Amino acid sequence: MKKKQITNSEITETVATNSKPTAYTGQSFPFTELSDRIFEIMLYQIFQLRIETKDSSLIEKYDGVALMQGVGEKGRDCILTKKGANVGLIQCKQINKNITKPEVLKEILKFVLHYINDKSLITDIDNFTYYLAVSKGLAETSITLISNFNKNFKTEDIEHYCEELISKYVGLKTINYNDQKVEIFRVLEKIEIKCINPSDLSRYLFEHDSLVKYFFRVLTITDNALLESIIETYLSPILNKIIPKEERENKDFSFRFKEYIQRVYTHYSSSRTLVFGNQQKKLEDFYYPLNLECKAEDVNCKPLKVCTLNYEEDFLPQFRKVIIVDNGGMGKSTIMKWLFLNVIKYKKGIPIFIELRKLKNKKTIIEEIISELNPIDKVLEKDLVTKLIAQGNFIFFFDGYDEISDIDREFVTTDLQNFISKSSNNLFLLTSRPETALNTFSDFKEFKVKKMEKTEAFELIKKIGNNSEKSLRLIEKLKENDFENIDDFLQSPLLVSLLYKKFEHRENIPIQLQEFYYDVFEALYQDHDLTKGDSFVRNKKTKLSFNDFFQILREFAYYTFKKEEIEYNDAILNKYLDEISKRLPHIKFKFTDLAEDLVKAVPLFNKEGLQYKWSHKSFQEYFTAEYICRDSKEKQVSILNQMYKSSKSEKYFFVFKLCYDIDFKSFRESVIVPYLNEFVEHFENSFSSLHSLPNIDLNEVILRKLITFNKSYLIITDRNNDFINSIFDKLKKEDFFNGGKLENFPDFMDDDHKIIVIVFSSMTIIGSRKKSDILELLIDKKSDLLKQIKNDSKKNKKGKKEFKKGFPEAVIVNLQQNFSNETAENLAFFNNLVVSTFLEKSDQHLDIDKCKIFLKKYNEEIENIQEDYYQGF
Repeated sequence: MKKKQITNSEITETVATNSKPTAYTGQSFPFTELSDRIFEIMLYQIFQLRIETKDSSLIEKYDGVALMQGVGEKGRDCILTKKGANVGLIQCKQINKNITKPEVLKEILKFVLHYINDKSLITDIDNFTYYLAVSKGLAETSITLISNFNKNFKTEDIEHYCEELISKYVGLKTINYNDQKVEIFRVLEKIEIKCINPSDLSRYLFEHDSLVKYFFRVLTITDNALLESIIETYLSPILNKIIPKEERENKDFSFRFKEYIQRVYTHYSSSRTLVFGNQQKKLEDFYYPLNLECKAEDVNCKPLKVCTLNYEEDFLPQFRKVIIVDNGGMGKSTIMKWLFLNVIKYKKGIPIFIELRKLKNKKTIIEEIISELNPIDKVLEKDLVTKLIAQGNFIFFFDGYDEISDIDREFVTTDLQNFISKSSNNLFLLTSRPETALNTFSDFKEFKVKKMEKTEAFELIKKIGNNSEKSLRLIEKLKENDFENIDDFLQSPLLVSLLYKKFEHRENIPIQLQEFYYDVFEALYQDHDLTKGDSFVRNKKTKLSFNDFFQILREFAYYTFKKEEIEYNDAILNKYLDEISKRLPHIKFKFTDLAEDLVKAVPLFNKEGLQYKWSHKSFQEYFTAEYICRDSKEKQVSILNQMYKSSKSEKYFFVFKLCYDIDFKSFRESVIVPYLNEFVEHFENSFSSLHSLPNIDLNEVILRKLITFNKSYLIITDRNNDFINSIFDKLKKEDFFNGGKLENFPDFMDDDHKIIVIVFSSMTIIGSRKKSDILELLIDKKSDLLKQIKNDSKKNKKGKKEFKKGFPEAVIVNLQQNFSNETAENLAFFNNLVVSTFLEKSDQHLDIDKCKIFLKKYNEEIENIQEDYYQGF
């Protein structure tokens, strides 16, 4: 049967003759203001573009989409095809309310009944997807139905609605329900049902923004009316409340808040990024909405997931205090800027953005806010701003806790905690790489950035590359080849972006992390301006060779990494470059020329005003690792060993990852061998008394040894006790997390440990881990020194509930102290308690036999090296 398709010229004419609803940039699109037909056309064009641009979630399933004429189309607004076969459809519901369960069922059944009459509507019943696109949303019952449609529908509903539809539509009159009942249920149990809701539509338009102006009249978000609305809604009521009527001269103050919002919105709406050669780009041109995850308290529950496409009500407003903790390159700062902009777009409050590294030399948060408002009278306005904030309506974005220098860390942390405690009526979002001191913010809900799926990485590549042939070739190469280590590059938005940048320069794919960063640096150094043709190469004012430029960067990175500085003003930059030029007398360069090259020709730095900053901290860490492994010569092993033993060793994780790749032999000697020797010593000499316990299970003894290597656990069994309460008071103080100790438990932890506090209703478990532990690194590198411990959550779950009577108020589980009443039963109980609390569903630990073999081979290798091996030239 011939399909009644609408032509492109008819589509253009239809859209042109309809008025366009107004949409503000970045706000929710007013889908309900579109006409029924325009809504259908929008879905058609979205799918057409997604198929044409080889959307990774569709390309395997469909190669064509057709828009039907709109009348008598048998429950199909669009049909989806693959090699001529009918493999899917899109049915649109344009209505200004949430679609109910009966409405969903009727729409699906209408199509199924038409299929009973015309079997050509579905080519293969086992390979067919029904998309229901809604302009408003779904009722809760509808969401439940669609979540597992093939099993959730009820027989009595089907019969009732089928009879209703058969009596309503002339084309279905010939169907007898009882005769076709089996076939109807066969279809319902086979076809896949998916919903396209407004957030999905927003994401598709976000990815293909050329469509937005086709369907909507778009106005800028900084339109004066919008800013006035924010001020009138959130600021003016507070000003009127705290300032007496006779003194109310706050017009200028309101204006400066409005000016601040407009200025910072403009500032964070665009960014200079490495992948675009430090060109100023709109954030929406390269932002990909990542997901945030928060581990559920119950190990059997799925993590809480929040998409960062928009400002979500079940994220910040719900939790009030949120911290995003993750490693570098996961997009934390970009997410912060995006959500900050969304607060303005959606008029959710008065947002204040503070980069915490700027709080130096005892500069307080209040002082930073006031300076941003361009005050007339600082003393007078400090009091006013403090009173305003105490009232509420503000949303604070504190970015980069890990970038606060050690010198300023204690002051800034104390000031931050005091500020938050005195401003509890507001909302707070904080970001950081993992830091021990973050435990002082234990009342914040902790989220991580969910690692990108491959399909997401591919979509980001296409977005960055503007769907260019090169971006599509990169995706095809990644699909065709089974790169064992490349998956790591596809999980981080920074690495995905840099992979595309590197591929633009040379179309090969690196295998190791060190090779990856080297290739990116080479691509930046030799960058051809693709907008001007391959013959145009950016001139470098320094005229330095690649090797000389590389050496300077290694020296500068190492020098500043030790100082924990990533941002420098003109004077400081010149001072540091002067120091480095003395160390490299054979390389001649002007400081001003090098600074300009680092921003423009080889854009590893961003410049704002007089401030220079690494484009990303990971590049400072990469060049630092290169310095350690290339330039430190006989000091290399000593440097790495110092870093390994340092109380700051957790900060060096990324440098360790790179050194592992660059010079494994030296890294093995300085870090891995000492670590394994400590493990063997622990395993062979700890808990020897347990072997003699009656009815002992040796597997439980081995497990105890594994879970206590470099780890300790304090289990507090009684919360209603003065002694225990004193411990809790100590735990709440920030100085404890910055190197303090539990005085009553001298062996429990020290300055070299990182702790996690986990509270249960009947007890508290405090776990500590040595900061120098490199287990995570070995897991990341897929070391063969590991074995897996399976966490049987069902078995271990009861370990939390069935607490044994007669235990002391607090029990320490570690190497130094054993529970005095240790029995075979208690050993298993505490093992289960620790495993169920701290282990994921499958966790990895060192394998004692493999470690011993590794150390034996290493020692034999050292002994067999002959002195004359290095002679004879």
